[in-house]
Amino acid sequence: MQEIKVVFLTSYELIMSLIFAMVTIYFATKFMNKFVLSAPVEEFIKKRHKSGCLISASLICSVLYLVQGSIEHSTLALQSLMIAHKEFSIEILGIAFGYFIIFYIVTFLTSFILIFIISKIYRKMMEEIDFDDEIEKHDNLGLSLFLSFVLLGIVLFIDKPINHFLGSLVFHEWLEKL
Repeated sequence: MQEIKVVFLTSYELIMSLIFAMVTIYFATKFMNKFVLSAPVEEFIKKRHKSGCLISASLICSVLYLVQGSIEHSTLALQSLMIAHKEFSIEILGIAFGYFIIFYIVTFLTSFILIFIISKIYRKMMEEIDFDDEIEKHDNLGLSLFLSFVLLGIVLFIDKPINHFLGSLVFHEWLEKL
């Protein structure tokens, strides 16, 4: 019976990952187009704009990387519920999915706000460089690589604290009482 629970939990995690990876790409693209990028991602792709595509992909990848932790913690909540109740029910799945939605919103907004703040800080720190002009008009691949690596470094730096924060929101004792 334990093997079936493991298959169920891993299937839940896999399905959530596949669905919400696509959802995240969609929303991250929309948010980046509106608040961070100088031109829409679609425009960079159509024009074969290397620098714009690179920075756009880095931004979306960063959001995906940070949001992935929400699925793991939702699975842990589901596991706690299944252990506590020694069975599976739609109610248990609903509670775990509710946890996931909360975790997803927290991580998505955190990652987006972080990227927005980093963008603003870097623009202030390097006022003499017009990022939008350099990337959009001059296709400055070096600047896009630089910004992509800085973003990647920051994302890797804050990934664990965000995951620890999410983990602290899984109240195992409370879940056992449901």
